[in-house]
Amino acid sequence: MDTLYSASMLGSTVYQICWSFLIYSFLGVLLEGIFCCAVEGVLEARLGLLYLPLRPMYGVGGVACALVLDRFLDQPISVFLVGMLICTVVEYLASLFMEKAFGTVSWDYRDKPLNLKGRVCLQYSLGWGLLAVLVVYRINPVINGFVNRPGHRPGEIIVTALMTVTLLSAVVTLAAWARTRRRVAALKAVGHGQAPTGSDTTGNRLMNRLVPDPVMINSFPRMSLMTELVELTGGQRPQLTLPRHPRRTPRSGQ
Repeated sequence: MDTLYSASMLGSTVYQICWSFLIYSFLGVLLEGIFCCAVEGVLEARLGLLYLPLRPMYGVGGVACALVLDRFLDQPISVFLVGMLICTVVEYLASLFMEKAFGTVSWDYRDKPLNLKGRVCLQYSLGWGLLAVLVVYRINPVINGFVNRPGHRPGEIIVTALMTVTLLSAVVTLAAWARTRRRVAALKAVGHGQAPTGSDTTGNRLMNRLVPDPVMINSFPRMSLMTELVELTGGQRPQLTLPRHPRRTPRSGQ
């Protein structure tokens, strides 16, 4: 394990990268929650994995920025522009993966100016650039100070446990998304008077127990797949509106 964690990539060790991924994934949940409260006046889950307060897209973006942008420390404009590009590419690929793999839209920017297929837009890309500057000059030095303290052994045990739990959650999350896609297809078939197929398999029954519909809807309320599930099952999307903010009817995929 020591050899694995001491291996380096673009000037950072695997140990540093793992911790950075976890920390940035967690900060992504906080950022999304704060943004949702401030802009929409709504409290709701903004998770990327089941049962864990992590959004891997932010982890990947944060690590990519930390690895690539260190060489531009004396060029803040380059940090902003390259960081904007890195995070925009990560966001686009994440959206593309979710749509192609699971037939769901996680966010939709088609109402924003200068968007690309609704996956990315200039408004949020500029925000990613600002976050990249914050990562390079403020957050990453703090993370490095924490990670690079003497005596890695306890930290290695902790990060190994956290990464193991994260990987298990990722596997369960992917399986749950696939099950939800099949469930939505089966419910649509029933609505059209057709007989559902493949809905009573051992895998589906297991996922129904591990991740029932309310858990999926609570964890990923903005996915278009969950919006369809709510409409087909007659459920309700959880949403707590804060005072002085009128309740909004969300667009599909938000």
